[in-house]
Amino acid sequence: MARLEEFKSLCRVVEQRSFSRAAESLGITQPAVSMQIKSLEEEYGVQLLHRGGFEVQPTESGRVVYESARQIVDLYEQSRQRVRELHGHVAGRLTIGASTGPGEYLLPLLLGRFKERHQEVEVALHVGDSSETIDGVLRQRFALGFVGVARRDRHLTFEPFVRDRLVLIVPPGHPWAAARKVSYKQLLNAPLILQQRGSGATAVLQDALREYGISFNELHIVAEVGLQESVKTAVRAGLGVAIISRLGVAEELARGVLVEVPVEGVELNRHLYAVYRRTTPLSNLARAFLDFAHRSAAEVLGSLEAERR
Repeated sequence: MARLEEFKSLCRVVEQRSFSRAAESLGITQPAVSMQIKSLEEEYGVQLLHRGGFEVQPTESGRVVYESARQIVDLYEQSRQRVRELHGHVAGRLTIGASTGPGEYLLPLLLGRFKERHQEVEVALHVGDSSETIDGVLRQRFALGFVGVARRDRHLTFEPFVRDRLVLIVPPGHPWAAARKVSYKQLLNAPLILQQRGSGATAVLQDALREYGISFNELHIVAEVGLQESVKTAVRAGLGVAIISRLGVAEELARGVLVEVPVEGVELNRHLYAVYRRTTPLSNLARAFLDFAHRSAAEVLGSLEAERR
């Protein structure tokens, strides 16, 4: 009969796509992880993982077992956490999803500060686009999500978290780098790099341009890439310009490796949202972090602005 430790190992290998990284995160040896996966495969009588190539991938059967294993492990962790909470402890495992705007800078800092105050808490942050994060909260993979766009869903609550805005970024050597501003008409002809559809930044940009009667078909889009980090790398390489979250690019602006250029007449302000299931009460741990994040976000953002100046 499969054991909880084996399900834990399977989940970590699938999520980390590596036996060695899974072993490190679990605090056990790689051979121990391999033995647990082998035991599971013998239990189910099928191969669960493709071991060839650079990354480990689940087989079709492995994906089915993973989905159930994830639920089993999560239920176990939730039960442990609830018992601890009955005795007033802020402890346990907190799994958070975030889009790239808040997830690449703000959330890691907040989670680090939170863990300094609560040493018994184990935190995990998964960064993707807004759609992936919202779906992860809906499917209870994440206790909380932080995203750049809200959507209508009766099962979810979107709670305004912090204000953000989208900014046009160019490399330092770009002709616009020394400009005080550019017009949105100039933007139409510029080689534009977009984050993938499903990101909050792309959704906000699409809505803003729609107010000017402009569709994405009229833009000179040279690339659509995945995470925000890829967008910044492409801009620095000279592939084009981009409009992305200012929070996510604050460090590069502070170091001068990217330059922000105002777009005349176009305001791309937005809220970042905390999202959680409306039908499932937040655990004490998740609520404690959310309250801490609300209290501390302004201080973190203020420090970031001071660093840039």
